[in-house]
Amino acid sequence: MTTPRLKLVSSRGGSVARALPLRRGLVCAGGGVTGAIYEIGVLAALEERLDGFSLTECDIFVGVSAGSYVGTLVASGVSPSVLFQNATHPRSSDLDQLSLFRPNLGEIASRLVSAPVTLTRSLRDFYQNRQDATVTDLVASLADLLPSGFFLLDGLEAWLAEWLSQEGRSNDFRALAHKLRVVAVALDTGETRVFGEPGNDAVAISRAVAASCALPGFFRPVRIDGLDYIDGGVRKTAHISLALNERCGLVFCVNPIVPARYVLSPGLLPAGRDQGVLAGRGLLSILDQVFRLTLHSRLQYGLSRYRREHPEADIVLFEPKPEELPRLMRNIMRTSGRIRIAEFAYRSTIQKIDAEYGRLSRLFERHGLRLRPAASVSKTPRRPKAARTAERIGGRTTATGR
Repeated sequence: MTTPRLKLVSSRGGSVARALPLRRGLVCAGGGVTGAIYEIGVLAALEERLDGFSLTECDIFVGVSAGSYVGTLVASGVSPSVLFQNATHPRSSDLDQLSLFRPNLGEIASRLVSAPVTLTRSLRDFYQNRQDATVTDLVASLADLLPSGFFLLDGLEAWLAEWLSQEGRSNDFRALAHKLRVVAVALDTGETRVFGEPGNDAVAISRAVAASCALPGFFRPVRIDGLDYIDGGVRKTAHISLALNERCGLVFCVNPIVPARYVLSPGLLPAGRDQGVLAGRGLLSILDQVFRLTLHSRLQYGLSRYRREHPEADIVLFEPKPEELPRLMRNIMRTSGRIRIAEFAYRSTIQKIDAEYGRLSRLFERHGLRLRPAASVSKTPRRPKAARTAERIGGRTTATGR
């Protein structure tokens, strides 16, 4: 199988250079639980191939949604190898301690209590306007019965706040050695808020990450300074421009969300149905594919714009192969299968880097980085070398690798 080429956005035009070659940024896009695991595998592979440079040394970190969790840990000095070891622990990982599926029982109960009033009002309005009203209007009026989100992010915020409060770490954007930007969107105004920027850096990092991860409908919006915030990927997929605006000459970007690609053959069609693979699986599968198509097309549009506006900068984009998604990353909120996802991300990234060693070496050299010689894919280890001796991040631990 031919290894797909990494996407490099670069154009050496005649415009005056604005970026600094020795300034590097790391951007982690959203993608739910499986996306965060994929990002960890990619970053572990990338750091394994970089010679004498740790991704924790980047000048700026940008995190969106689940990527804000990964970006915060790396910005706080946790090597991707340590994250990889934790994610692939056979018995448990720190992801299990986040309580991501804590039900929003308080709001759900209050909605149920008010259900008779809501139902009565909806039926009355439908009857009074029966000449123009449709069944769709009636269904829409019953939307008040649904909570603003079925789950809470309190567990994620509490775990991260406790972890960042340990010695040598900080839950304060202003106290970090490197710049961290966490993106969320104000629900009532639709405006993007970049936590960590001057003027927006007084919010606790843990709270900002929770806001950025508030996937609409799934999680209840997170309230900060009197406003409700939702997932930062609602406006932009990755917010690469935040790193480019900080004059980064080289930006590493990991995007876990790409459209699924199925080989359409008669043997894969659902038996007895005159429908394709996704349509045969129902509405949720269709909406998931639409979600992926929308996010990915926005990212592609953004990359073409960055090529024009920042011709002196290089962006290296890591993405999964679309044909692998049905098997490994179909449900973005799935917590099981993390070992397979992380190791797939690690091995496939190693293969891509090795397949394009010459091109990537020249690109990295322009930015003061060296790439280790390509290794034989057949000899690629199952996990990063440093991860074999790294300790878990849940307590006061450090990596014994590089």
